[in-house]
Amino acid sequence: MDETKSGARPRKTAAKTAAKTALKKAAPAKTAAARRPPKRAPSVPADRESMVRMAAYLRAEHRGFAPGYEIEDWLAAEAEVNERCKATPAATPRKAATRKPRAGGSGTG
Repeated sequence: MDETKSGARPRKTAAKTAAKTALKKAAPAKTAAARRPPKRAPSVPADRESMVRMAAYLRAEHRGFAPGYEIEDWLAAEAEVNERCKATPAATPRKAATRKPRAGGSGTG
């Protein structure tokens, strides 16, 4: 028979295994929070206007683009964006975590 088709597989070398382990440790873990931009109030009026424009469009789309309600859609969208901007607090620094004392004694002994 053909000797090249033996059932034995070559062993992984220690260098290959170490390289794979180091590569896994070096790669940062991506979480959903890391990929998502932080929520914040728009800093530029153009951002606010684009938000109002999108909200008004979605309202018009929801009612089937029936004519005659453009102003109502725009005003309702402005109110919605204003509420959303008010509800989003400005970024505040977090309080540093404090350590609780260990249970089981005073530490001397």
